[in-house]
Amino acid sequence: MHCWKILNLEHHYGTTRIIIISVFVFLTIFSLSYVTFNLFNDEHYTDHLFWLFVIAVFALYPIHKCLHFLALYDLRQHLTLRMRSQFYVIPVLHMRIREPLSKSRYIIALLTPFFVLNTAILIGTLLLPAYTHYGTLLLAYHCSLCVIDILYVKYLLNSPKDSQIEETPKGYEILVPPTIH
Repeated sequence: MHCWKILNLEHHYGTTRIIIISVFVFLTIFSLSYVTFNLFNDEHYTDHLFWLFVIAVFALYPIHKCLHFLALYDLRQHLTLRMRSQFYVIPVLHMRIREPLSKSRYIIALLTPFFVLNTAILIGTLLLPAYTHYGTLLLAYHCSLCVIDILYVKYLLNSPKDSQIEETPKGYEILVPPTIH
């Protein structure tokens, strides 16, 4: 296999730009979803379960990472999990796979949390209209967490069809089979 491209979004975009994109996504999704839900909802909002909302905010990121792990569960012996801190205070869970994955499998693993959690949040928001404000905040927060995953998917969709993805300390390498002449 030959390396077609190395992806390192933090190097390519920079941490600041990724944070700005995430904040923009948060504000956009929150505004659009809040207005949309309010068009169809006459219920008065309540703050009775604010403690549950706070727990959900803190639990969303670990659940997001667990869904990445579950999408690759059959390869668990090749996965390593470690925690590092971003900006010296923010704990970041990092999952690394030690063997190449097919492009389609990697895309599925990247998008699993996006579809599963956003669907669950939307259903919960529809079923509990008195907590629409919490649901739209959770939806926006989770979409902003998914920005990095979606950026990786964007680059992977443009890679060759039969490519493999391998994680290295430099970033993700997109590997393609050698051409035979």
